[in-house]
Amino acid sequence: MESFPEEPLSLSAADGFGYFPADINQTLSGGRYTIVRKLGWGPRSSTWLVCEKDGGDLDTCYSAVQIFTAARSKEVESRLVPILQKMICYADPSTVPCLRSTFWESSIHGEHVCLVMKPHGLPFSDVLRDAKSRQAGLPVLIVQFTTSEIVNVLDLLHGKKVRVMHAGVKLENLVLGAETSAHALQTHISENPPSETQIVDGFPVVRSQPLANDPVDWTDPMRWVVGCWMLVLAGFGHAQGAPYTPESGFDYSSAPETLLENPTCGFATDIWMLGCLVFQLLTGRSLLTSTGTPSERLGKIRDILQDWIPSSWLGDATVQALPKEDPSTQSLEQQLKQNLTKDEVSAAYRFLRKCLVIDPAGRTSSRQLIRDEWVREGGQCSCGFK
Repeated sequence: MESFPEEPLSLSAADGFGYFPADINQTLSGGRYTIVRKLGWGPRSSTWLVCEKDGGDLDTCYSAVQIFTAARSKEVESRLVPILQKMICYADPSTVPCLRSTFWESSIHGEHVCLVMKPHGLPFSDVLRDAKSRQAGLPVLIVQFTTSEIVNVLDLLHGKKVRVMHAGVKLENLVLGAETSAHALQTHISENPPSETQIVDGFPVVRSQPLANDPVDWTDPMRWVVGCWMLVLAGFGHAQGAPYTPESGFDYSSAPETLLENPTCGFATDIWMLGCLVFQLLTGRSLLTSTGTPSERLGKIRDILQDWIPSSWLGDATVQALPKEDPSTQSLEQQLKQNLTKDEVSAAYRFLRKCLVIDPAGRTSSRQLIRDEWVREGGQCSCGFK
């Protein structure tokens, strides 16, 4: 049997999946939308570029439709959709997913909830990948600008009006904007037609083609970065409102509180994840791994940060099984020195140690981070920067 190059379309909802087997030119929502391109897929959904004709003047309007697996659709409708609907009232639609509407579709696997949203562009990981071909990570000013954008989103989510934990502040969920006017998309599609559909095990298989009609480059001058880059913090699939409870099997960038035998999570978990992401953008590599036992991972964190375990955790089984301190482990500051100048290390280290604290209560809030000097420098980059 031939394997599927992307999402496993043959696995059912009973297997924990049940992807929607879509194809180019297929219509959705009773014929309202027509699929023109596959944008991507993930562990719970696939996303498609669709067009619809305006009944009045026949103008074409484009949207992205995220179609969730049959196994996850009811959960998404009850938990995620209300969060996205609440965000519409308060969020800047250029920095987070903008939900336009929802509908349901049927397939051989069952019922699928579909979210209609504004299309996004290329993953931000492409920018980091290109930079790593010439140096370790991104220029510090670009990382500061990116951090400022993310902190502003987190401040909105954590604020009194929304109160949502994002839970996915990772490189894989940071995407670039795209030029979404009808003319720009039609031109891009005509120059980059959708890939040809193949049939595998009786299912239509379409390769993903993210929109790449508004490219950026890590060597762009800061005046261009600030004025033209559109960064979107996507990946709300694990977001949740109160009460905040860690999802079993999900990696919160090894946030210490999620490694305990009695794990917890909250807004401070987002801040930890932000710190791990900023380190990755600065150095081009991950600070931590998701391998090993929870005790081994927590021990590694203790040694890297040279931080204390909270006394209230000492009775937890994960803490009681901690390995002995390893003096050969490179500290956070030592790792930064491999890639940054002395002055850059000092400033970046001060910021990271506000995020990367073992005790969640010791981490700086998103509201406080907005006022942090390192973050403010990123938000205030002027046209004079080269």
